[in-house]
Amino acid sequence: MRTGPGLARGGCRALKWAALFGAACAAGAGSASAQITISGPRTVDEGRSLALDIVVKYRKAAGSSAFNTWQINLDTSPGSTGVSNVGRVGGLTAAETADYRWSADSVGGGVLGNAGTEAVTDTLRYLIVLNTHSDLDAEDEAVLVTPRMTYTLGTDDSGLTGQDGRRLTAPAPFAVRIEDDEEQTFEWETPAGAATSLTEGTAVTRTLKTAPAPADMTWNVSLFVNEAGYALDAGTVSFTSGATEHAVTMTPPNPDGDREDETIELHARVGGTDDPLPGIDEPLEFEFEDLHALPAAGRVTAQAYEDRAGAAAGRTSTEAGAVTEGGEPVHVRVTVDRGSDGHPLDEKLVVTPRVAPSSPAGAADFEIAPASIEIAAGRGRRSADFVLTARADGDVGAETLDLELVTKGGKPANGPGEVVGAFSIDIVDATARLVAVKPEAAAEAAVLEAMGEGPLNPGDSFTLDAAELFDWSPAAVDVTFAAAVRGPAARVSVNGATVTVEAREAGEAAVTVTAAAAARASSAVSTSQEVANTASVTFDVRVVPADLAITLSAPDLNVVEGG
Repeated sequence: MRTGPGLARGGCRALKWAALFGAACAAGAGSASAQITISGPRTVDEGRSLALDIVVKYRKAAGSSAFNTWQINLDTSPGSTGVSNVGRVGGLTAAETADYRWSADSVGGGVLGNAGTEAVTDTLRYLIVLNTHSDLDAEDEAVLVTPRMTYTLGTDDSGLTGQDGRRLTAPAPFAVRIEDDEEQTFEWETPAGAATSLTEGTAVTRTLKTAPAPADMTWNVSLFVNEAGYALDAGTVSFTSGATEHAVTMTPPNPDGDREDETIELHARVGGTDDPLPGIDEPLEFEFEDLHALPAAGRVTAQAYEDRAGAAAGRTSTEAGAVTEGGEPVHVRVTVDRGSDGHPLDEKLVVTPRVAPSSPAGAADFEIAPASIEIAAGRGRRSADFVLTARADGDVGAETLDLELVTKGGKPANGPGEVVGAFSIDIVDATARLVAVKPEAAAEAAVLEAMGEGPLNPGDSFTLDAAELFDWSPAAVDVTFAAAVRGPAARVSVNGATVTVEAREAGEAAVTVTAAAAARASSAVSTSQEVANTASVTFDVRVVPADLAITLSAPDLNVVEGG
């Protein structure tokens, strides 16, 4: 039997005819002094032949006139003696009589009387062939061969002995192994009508099949799963006496409280070993859906609407792409698609919006009511709304608010876990800016005109009109100016709108001029937002000592002699 990986076989395969008499794996070929030896292979492929070489070394004593006639019979029977693994999985079974046939049942000869004065010795050689036949199973088989010595004429002690002078006796019994040419294979099969979509708590049945059918051998198969809580109806099944299949049922635990789908492996091994079954190298895999698994993150979505009625009806005409800070809120409809299975079964969901870590807008920029919403149990799409309001803040410029829709189950007993959907909306800025920096080119030109070309020399200074850096509405706001310097190379002072920068020592400094606006009491403009009331311009100052230059001059270069 060709059993594949993991099932070891002993013995040599039958050798080709040309090598039979010098067989490398010949067993039972006795020592040089043996009287009768039987040599040759002890294994043979099913349907092939095995040849045994029988050698008789005899001695006929001087003066022994009796004529000796004898024969060696090879009695065969379904073998077990001397075959240690008969009956074991992957081992041998006893051959049936229809599985083999000898070319002859016996070999023999006659020895004439010896009237001479000296003993006569001789060696006789015979060839006998064991023919095997194919059968329908895949089992290696054992044939027990029992050599038997008989005398038909005269007596066994009429001067006939072995060359060593001892009585001629047949060799010990030996076994021949017939190697089956078929491979025992196993496979898993899904019964007709069996469910292919599996959920926890629901038993699943698969059929383990083998071919060809065992005849005399028993295959014990060990079964186990890789996950605790999954029960098998049997840990071992046996194939024997023509059995070709066994149904195996696995029952998963009732809700296990982890909210996770699971991949389960059903392993099959040769009983009592770690060897895989022939034909089954990989475990059988099952995907079990958790009854309370949360929907995938992509199934949690949201859309903003201008009004509650539009959100409830899902009208595209009232969809909102942005929310204005300090203005009207938007109504956000959160929808969870729970599909045809409705997971988690019979359980509401709780969705809590929170600011995404990468969101440009933060928690201080908005408010939500209510803080969490509930999605009703059931199959398909279910929705609920929350109201989003953008707070007025001191920031100038639009922002994007990114929210995570954290979705959890409503029954803690069904397990922890969460899935996170995503929602984004733009926040429109409504901040009134009271003072702003002039366009970059204009502000830069004002600074360069005041500072002049090239670096400053220690002790140099220049003045800058801060009003040329900023824009504001003189009729609505009053503006005051301040300045600061970073670095020792310069110092700065402010008098009204005049900024004076003085170079002190070699190096660089950064000067920042800030305008602060305050709305007049009589103005219609009113704000308390600091960011809208201030604006700043920063420029660099470079101080480099000038090279020392000495100049000589005189009013009249003509000198009178004696003068």
